[in-house]
Amino acid sequence: MGLMLGPFMSVVMAECAPNIHGEMICGMGKCQRDQYGTVFCSRYNQGGAVRDGYGVVHCGIGDCARDHYGKVYCSKYVGGGAARDSYGEVKCAGECEPGRVEYCQAGSE
Repeated sequence: MGLMLGPFMSVVMAECAPNIHGEMICGMGKCQRDQYGTVFCSRYNQGGAVRDGYGVVHCGIGDCARDHYGKVYCSKYVGGGAARDSYGEVKCAGECEPGRVEYCQAGSE
């Protein structure tokens, strides 16, 4: 028997990461622990979260990746992918934008 969703329901896929105490912290999008052990998650469903070269978490609307300089770039599109190529540059599905701290929120238990 399959699951049927009404026309106004959406599937939210929470992502989680462990904090420094080993407790799982979850959010709307992907989650990442910063340099102090605090877990931050993307505000966007299917959004990315990646630490920069200094350990600060940056988030995006789509998936994120860090370039060879430690800077975070994310896809501008929900569910859009991002990856570092063989030259260390980030390539995104659609278009890239810099990851943003303001696109993150503290995760919850």
